[in-house]
Amino acid sequence: MLSHVTFGSNDIARAGAFYNEVLGLLGIVRQEAYKAALGYARARAGAPWIWILRPFDRLPATWGNGSHLALMAESREQVDLFHAAALAKGGRDEGAPGLRAHYAPDYYAAYVRDPDGNKLQAVHYGEGRVVARGQGAVSHVTLGSNDLDRARGFYDALLATLGIEKLYDEPEGSAYCRPDSQKPAFSIRRPFDGRPATWGNGTHVAFLAKSRALVDAFHDRGLKLGGADEGAPGPRPRYGPTYYGAYLRDPDGNKLQAVCYASE
Repeated sequence: MLSHVTFGSNDIARAGAFYNEVLGLLGIVRQEAYKAALGYARARAGAPWIWILRPFDRLPATWGNGSHLALMAESREQVDLFHAAALAKGGRDEGAPGLRAHYAPDYYAAYVRDPDGNKLQAVHYGEGRVVARGQGAVSHVTLGSNDLDRARGFYDALLATLGIEKLYDEPEGSAYCRPDSQKPAFSIRRPFDGRPATWGNGTHVAFLAKSRALVDAFHDRGLKLGGADEGAPGPRPRYGPTYYGAYLRDPDGNKLQAVCYASE
């Protein structure tokens, strides 16, 4: 379902010191490094990747209110270690380790912000969840919205082009997933702090498409639903010889992508 998730940083060296330690505790290790970008993934697992980068528009990175990335932990102890390491490496506490029974009886999680302000979570599900093959690093990724009715109409139709279905609706948000799994999930929500949702410069969510035609359909549907173009469908050889992608912004300004890696 997910190809990659990116967060922006204004200090890649500082971000690298933070993420090397914090993600490493969850078995997510740095696979690639460039002057302006760092790529992390589970060893030999492939997507989804987590990229930390300087924004492509060369403007300062900002964090989005309502945006956060939740990572899978194999135990409660890993959640505890994740939280402690994040604080030791310059992160900020957003919620100490503990059960969140209002989400589920087995939901054990901790929340932090990285040194650039991006919000992260580590979560362990004691009873397990059905995880899409090869996608075990990410539990869920969330983007903020100021108009849930509009956002639901947009995402219901947009994600359907990629075979991604509604997982649930709640008063404060909705979640989507592949029909044969529970994780990873994508959600759109009102921010928990009650403040307006904002999009982060450097933040974007990339969805996997099985064919180039589906990338085209994703982009076309997004524009018809009120999204804004951020890059027409086409090859991006600088990312890989078969990389075919398209970029959009949703009606709240969050940046999205569909990408196909198959050669056609």
